[in-house]
Amino acid sequence: MRNILRWTLMLMLVALPAAADTEITLTFGGDCVLGTREEWMDVPGNFDACVQENGMDWCFSGIQDIFLNDDFTLVNLECVLQDDNTGHNSRKQHTFRGKTAYTQMLTGAGVEGVNVANNHYIDYNQSGEKSTKDALEAAGIQYCGYRNLFVLVQGDLKIGFGGCRETVFYDENKAYVYRDIQALKEMGCDVIVYSCHWGTEYSAEHNEKQERMAQYAANSGADIVVGTHPHVVQGVACLDGCAVLYSLGNLVFGGTQEMTTFDAMLAQATLCFDDENSYLGVRLELIPVLTSGAAPENDFRPVLAGEEDAARILGLVQADSELEITQPLWLPAQ
Repeated sequence: MRNILRWTLMLMLVALPAAADTEITLTFGGDCVLGTREEWMDVPGNFDACVQENGMDWCFSGIQDIFLNDDFTLVNLECVLQDDNTGHNSRKQHTFRGKTAYTQMLTGAGVEGVNVANNHYIDYNQSGEKSTKDALEAAGIQYCGYRNLFVLVQGDLKIGFGGCRETVFYDENKAYVYRDIQALKEMGCDVIVYSCHWGTEYSAEHNEKQERMAQYAANSGADIVVGTHPHVVQGVACLDGCAVLYSLGNLVFGGTQEMTTFDAMLAQATLCFDDENSYLGVRLELIPVLTSGAAPENDFRPVLAGEEDAARILGLVQADSELEITQPLWLPAQ
């Protein structure tokens, strides 16, 4: 049973039953657009029509067993949850909106947390931001990003979550990252997971800006950095004891019906602690997935990749990584 306490500065606390050992397993997923474009609301075959035909359980049904058998699952929610178009920013090229009831997709699949620090959380301005937060809170789903923080508590261990967009980091104030992480440290977090929405869309390689932002987060005290936005998989790194996932790719992607790539992955991170609850590092397993089980059509239902596709996807990750990608991959804390 989870208890939730609210803190000032938009800090949330999540409590889980004490574990019998010194491991906590987290699963990270990529970009989830649980909705469609405003101009596509009445287009046949869109995301809403698919959900109406197949039910709320459809989209995550191919991968939910992984989420239901870990301690906590976090994905990047790259859309607004709002039941009308109030506040719509029609000047943006692409805007994504799903129904507030779509939180049922997340809760039913065992997704307990989302990152909202991305470029589509703001598609419907303050109205959309409030509606999204209200829907998540009503469903008991935790959210981080844009100065929202939450802490997962399991026994005597605390895992903190925050997130930031690259544009906020570089164009506004990179100290947001430092302040988020310091706030989580002040709450006594043993491990800090920080989501970064960054990089160049559809680039198979991470760039220097991503590296600098990841290093800044590591220097500020992050232990794991989870990257989203490029819509394709990118490499893995370990920066001064901080595990970095540069991009997980798409997951459930209602933003388009004509996909150009289907390669993605989940990352399952087992946090390891010694008998004194000191963090030792993370055992990381990369789980290749295909964004659609009906490729080249988008059926909005990711599935586990078969052997050949899995090898190819891991090859793409390896090509963008300096360290050797083994399964599992052990990344020790510094």
